[in-house]
Amino acid sequence: MRWVALAMVSMVGVIATLTTPEARQESGRSRAAVGENDTLRTPAPKVDLNAASMRELQALPGFGAELAERVVRHRPYHKLDELIARKVLGRKEFARIKERIRVNSAADRKSSP
Repeated sequence: MRWVALAMVSMVGVIATLTTPEARQESGRSRAAVGENDTLRTPAPKVDLNAASMRELQALPGFGAELAERVVRHRPYHKLDELIARKVLGRKEFARIKERIRVNSAADRKSSP
């Protein structure tokens, strides 16, 4: 019976500690951190370099009118690495956008509805 009383006292202490303003603030931080890394977010659709408008290209990180024009001028692309091979983008620029772009071949566009 004595150990039950001790366990209850310990639980009361833990609950009191968790309900302090500092603990609530810390708890909020950890929830916010989890929300930032939430894997349930829907990824943004990738931009097709062969079909994208100038506006769509300029929406990519670090893209301006000049860079978007350079991408359009070197179309069509068959593989993403052609951006570097054709010296359209540098490696750093490519690394910044590679997860947000794709290349569909002309055959892919004809077969899609």
